[in-house]
Amino acid sequence: MKIRLLKHFDRTALAGDGFDYSYADALARSDAAFEKFAKSSPERVAIFAENSPEWVFALYGAWKAGAAAIPIDAKSSAEEAAFILSDAAPQILCCDRSTLETARKAAEGLAVEFFVLEDMFADIPAVGRDCAEIRREGADLAFIVYTSGTTGSPKGVMLTFANMYANMKAVEEAKYYFDGIRVLIMLPFHHILPLMGTLVMPLYVGGQMVFPKSISPADISGILQKRPVDMVISVPRFYELLHTNIMAKINRSAVLKALFSLARALGSRKFSLALFSSIHKRFGGEIKFWISGGAALDRKVWADLDALGFALREGYGMTECAPIIAFPRIGRIKIGSPGEPLPGVQIRIADGEIAVRGENVTQGYYNRPEETKAAIRNGWLFTGDLGYVDDEGFLFITGRRKEIIVLPNGKNINPAEMEAQIAAQSPEILEVGVLMHENILQAIVRVRPEFVAESGGEEAAEAAIRDTAILPYNRSTATYRRIIRIALTTGELPRTRVGKLKRHHLSAYLEDISRRKPETRLPEPDSRTYAELKDVLSGQISLPVSPDAHMEMDLGLDSLGKISIQCYVRENCGAEVSERDFEKYPTLRKFSEFVEKNRNSSFEPQTKNVTWSNIINALPLPKLKKPHFFHFATISAFRAALKLAYRLRYRGLENIESSEPLIIAPNHQSYLDGAFAVGPFSKTQIYKTYFFAKLRSIIKKGFIRKFAERSNVVIMDINDNVSESIRKLAQALREGDRVVIFPEGTRTKDGRISEFRHTFAILAKEMGVKVVPVAIRGAYEALKPGATFPKPGAEICVSYLPPMSAGENESYEDFSRRVRERVEGEWEAMGDARR
Repeated sequence: MKIRLLKHFDRTALAGDGFDYSYADALARSDAAFEKFAKSSPERVAIFAENSPEWVFALYGAWKAGAAAIPIDAKSSAEEAAFILSDAAPQILCCDRSTLETARKAAEGLAVEFFVLEDMFADIPAVGRDCAEIRREGADLAFIVYTSGTTGSPKGVMLTFANMYANMKAVEEAKYYFDGIRVLIMLPFHHILPLMGTLVMPLYVGGQMVFPKSISPADISGILQKRPVDMVISVPRFYELLHTNIMAKINRSAVLKALFSLARALGSRKFSLALFSSIHKRFGGEIKFWISGGAALDRKVWADLDALGFALREGYGMTECAPIIAFPRIGRIKIGSPGEPLPGVQIRIADGEIAVRGENVTQGYYNRPEETKAAIRNGWLFTGDLGYVDDEGFLFITGRRKEIIVLPNGKNINPAEMEAQIAAQSPEILEVGVLMHENILQAIVRVRPEFVAESGGEEAAEAAIRDTAILPYNRSTATYRRIIRIALTTGELPRTRVGKLKRHHLSAYLEDISRRKPETRLPEPDSRTYAELKDVLSGQISLPVSPDAHMEMDLGLDSLGKISIQCYVRENCGAEVSERDFEKYPTLRKFSEFVEKNRNSSFEPQTKNVTWSNIINALPLPKLKKPHFFHFATISAFRAALKLAYRLRYRGLENIESSEPLIIAPNHQSYLDGAFAVGPFSKTQIYKTYFFAKLRSIIKKGFIRKFAERSNVVIMDINDNVSESIRKLAQALREGDRVVIFPEGTRTKDGRISEFRHTFAILAKEMGVKVVPVAIRGAYEALKPGATFPKPGAEICVSYLPPMSAGENESYEDFSRRVRERVEGEWEAMGDARR
């Protein structure tokens, strides 16, 4: 089948400051390029130039000549361009005056014919019948597009016209592209997203390409005032800057903040467009779609811009799929999801990895048969991206397999996820790069130069970021995901031209920061207390202990490790240490000085070996407040309301019939999970069930806190005596009661099951009680984090699994992992059953 690529429309095809080219002009100039190229009968034509109308004419001229086009980044060095030219071996190389010198260096020793774009179209004859349109066979090779090489050397992706057409047809039928659409050119054509989205597609449907002089804010604003557009395609960084600038103005005005909150609550784009019309007029006032691609868009940025009336859309794709794999349909959007598969495209999840099959999938990599075999197996392209498809068919991306950091203990880290979570902690953070360096997790944090100056220098700024961003992040996540060391920078992290982080460059970037930073070391203290605490701390962590290392940040001391040190100080130094003292005296030097000052010199040491058994069984045992009648009344009211609001399904009830003490361990999907977890419990069982909850602002207030305590809620404040909370739970089990603990520690952010923390495993092993794993499915969809109201009518499934016991020689970590695997396995099976 021949695919029509360019035909005559009686209108402007390409427009910018100082030029307008009609479709007749475009066809004539493409024909002129064809005549120049045809003399060499080329199979491949490389285009090494900045975006311009001439770039477009050269592309269609190459296609008319029967050649495949090889786009090369105009910012490439001679070495980078030489790699592509040597690998692809084009017969013709088109460059512009800005790239000519680099092109000549790159092509040294190669048999390639040069054309300078500015000189190619001086005398253009009138358009003739033979260039009324340009068509090519679907099986013909259209492009060899070299990937950006964020994790290694680039490979040439071979794309046919049929691959392209699968994309073109789908987005036209979905009404994203239409006859007469005007699209702003912002991204370089060497990347597949702008190549297809801002060049091939607009001209295919009879649209218009609008070229700004540059991508500076002034030039973009200027061209949009003169030539309004219907679509903007850019990268997340553009939308992040747009979001920052707009929200800064909104946050300075109480009235604007109130209006923004109203717009977000109403969720009406028409209302938001009218309310914030002055913002949209700056962009011409006619933009129908703002498309983000190249990397994942931050959900908060998306949600805020959506509330302002920006019709943001994010698809998912890769060069190998020309490029779309999934995209959101108009009127069917989920923030955080790139949508549903392209028509005719199949997606399956293989061991967490997204695999794709369809007409859009590449033939393979040019001159790379082994890499092609590795990527395309039995007709399925293995994308290297990790993700899942939810119950409604929406795709979600969770990371990239090649970027996953594998820790020495075998745990997998998704750096992109961590980077987003850290950046969200502070408005001063512009970007974050997480890497494994010197065998520990580190983060390069980019901040505003003004922030460094305002803080009083780099050291003070680093301390501020550590206290306001890194420590809160570390306390909210699993121990193995914690950042041990940070490096501050005001310079941009290494990225590709479309904003992808070059992760394989981060180590060198970090070392460069370290070389510029002066190193000062003070002598190690020689006090007895320091020596003892150093020994205790060394037993808690695997890193070498230095006196001025931040115990929590640099050495990775977690809340359970702090409890061991607290108990050691109490039993061997006769002093009391609170959680807040670790914050006041964060280094071992300062902490040991504090303990030394408060040490009871006449105190007789009790034990050198601090264990969880010692901690849990230490006398006097804690006393538990007996539940108030309101405890049962509240749970009963909740259960009645939930039965009306949701379709509740319980199974495995035989696993909770035992009268023995039990630990109930559910996954955590919503703030209603406590009620879901005890839904089928009898009145007696509810009275004898305790809940373990983190202190939040809502239960800091006197009345609510007292009510919580009389409702069998054991409140844990990570800043104040965590050990006492754990001892209370142990006492509940000792008295034959049940304890509900959410091992993840916090609600899921994406619906998936996070890592389990070890508190429940410690209690189970030391108290000799069984754990009932519980899988909850559907609660995340019913009430996602940030949602204002529950989604009524949703099906909530709760499955109680057979009780599990910790092995005699099994570690807390291993038992915790074993329970998590049972919960996750059941959770996934429940999802399969619902589909």
